[in-house]
Amino acid sequence: MITIKHNHEDGTLVYGTRKGDGVFDIIRKWENGNFRFFPSLRMIGLRNSRDRVADRWAINAAAKALREAGFEVTVEIDDEHRDHAQVLEDKAERLEDRRDALEAKAGRHAGAAAAAHERAHQISERFAAGQPILVGHHSERGARRDRKRMDQAMRKSIDKDNQAQSAAERANAVGNQMRRSATPTVTARRIKTTEAELRKIERSLEGYTRRHLDHQGKPIYIDPHEAATGDHREMLLARKAQLENQLEYDRAQLAAAVSAGEYIEWGKHNVHIGDTVHYWGIRARTVVKVNKVTVAVESGYSWPDKVKYTDIRRVECPHGEDGPAVLAPNQPAKKALGRPKVDVPKLDTEKLRATATMANNMTVGRDREAFVSPPAVVAKLLDLADVQPGMMVLEPSAGTGNIAAAVVELGAVVSCIELDQGLGRVLSERVPGANSIHIRDFFDMEPGEELFDRVVMNPPFSGGKDIAHVTHALRFLKPGGRLVAVMAAGVIFQQFKAAEKFRALVEERDGEFEPLPPESFAPATAINTVVVVIPAEQ
Repeated sequence: MITIKHNHEDGTLVYGTRKGDGVFDIIRKWENGNFRFFPSLRMIGLRNSRDRVADRWAINAAAKALREAGFEVTVEIDDEHRDHAQVLEDKAERLEDRRDALEAKAGRHAGAAAAAHERAHQISERFAAGQPILVGHHSERGARRDRKRMDQAMRKSIDKDNQAQSAAERANAVGNQMRRSATPTVTARRIKTTEAELRKIERSLEGYTRRHLDHQGKPIYIDPHEAATGDHREMLLARKAQLENQLEYDRAQLAAAVSAGEYIEWGKHNVHIGDTVHYWGIRARTVVKVNKVTVAVESGYSWPDKVKYTDIRRVECPHGEDGPAVLAPNQPAKKALGRPKVDVPKLDTEKLRATATMANNMTVGRDREAFVSPPAVVAKLLDLADVQPGMMVLEPSAGTGNIAAAVVELGAVVSCIELDQGLGRVLSERVPGANSIHIRDFFDMEPGEELFDRVVMNPPFSGGKDIAHVTHALRFLKPGGRLVAVMAAGVIFQQFKAAEKFRALVEERDGEFEPLPPESFAPATAINTVVVVIPAEQ
């Protein structure tokens, strides 16, 4: 047995259904009533049917469609309205519950956004230092996987953050309309609207005749409207009773506001020709005619504007016995502060976006050996180099500019050399304060008139390339200068001729080797490294 019930407290709900029985598929259609499923109630019903007259058309259409499908259906309609004060009290409670739910929802989404943001931030550490993806290198697969995971986490954090902000805005908006509808000005307008609707209902109940006239005022045809009958009459009678109860409540509220001086009922009795009326909060116009519902005011055109009495905020009247007077309602007493505003801190995702963009744009071949210097390694290099403000510093094989950027922060003047054009573009974006950036092979360059106080570098390692780069870079030092470079740890113990010769050079210059912690360049590479410090030739 399917029962469609309606009362003003619960609205229109469908009882006796179960999942998969086909009832919802039938009555969800517009022509069959346009019913909806409410997850919070786990029931089927009509939207916005609580504390309203039953929509008999929708109810009867649903009942008819279900019967035609073989269901046994009964309809129970109770259109007895509730007291308007009770309606508003229940609505306020529901709004509070809704605000609590939205506030909790905002908190959940904010927590998920923060967790995803932190996850994306942790993954981004691999790319934040400017480490490009090395095509063909064993690290490529992991780097691409990390880039994808970072992108997914970043997108989730942005999506959840937007949902959190939206839920917070909705929570803060809950009740605003209800509070505004309780203001005296809105109440006065609602009274006028209610009275007009009641007059229309009375005409429909009693029947009326409408005369359609031509431009000369002669009847074209007469349109008779019979008195309402059947379901239509029942709906009108229920609506009339409800409106009369609402009207009684609103009039009492408005009378209290008038008694407290918080509202003035403007009309022909207190607005005169020659008065200045203020309306819409900012406009002030002189009255030229007083009507029953409106006043005509000067507009600056050839015709006056009309202003409803309910739109007037203040009147300046020069006709008082004791001289000009200003009539305006008192400001209502301030109520106690309501619940605090729901505020969800917005995540700053710009840094993550920049890292993701940089990771997407930085892909180089494995032969470039572009293992950029992590922050800890950069700090160690600059500490050993003792870079001072104003020094001229050279960084060969600058990559994406981690060392160069740190040198600029120290106030020194840096010049960079980078072979790869793609990395060179990233370098120019990340180190806009560089003195010069040369996109060319370091070995094709010769020291000119400009020599450097410091050379700080992280060259390629394989096949003794680091030895060749460091040896060539020593030629660019000023007397009294210093070179600090990252090298593969094998340089301190390997027995081939170039390594032995290089160690002899370091010893001759009173230089030193200092090991770096294992896997300082992980996860890009697990090779062990050292830092070499070599003073310039005197």
